[in-house]
Amino acid sequence: MAYLNYGTADFYAEQFSDFLADVDAQNPATADALIEGFYRAIDSWFEYHDEQARAYADIRKRVRQALAV
Repeated sequence: MAYLNYGTADFYAEQFSDFLADVDAQNPATADALIEGFYRAIDSWFEYHDEQARAYADIRKRVRQALAV
């Protein structure tokens, strides 16, 4: 995979292929775990960025107050 340029469709196709390779017809729970893992990853990243946005809003407010803007 080192030959693929990061951020390209080919790069992400290879990434997704790794996950899809884990889907097992003999064990449907694997697909459920894959989907649940995806949901958890989205939630985790959302929470992180939401927290960061609130921190930026707070510092912006404090800077404006300190500079009387």
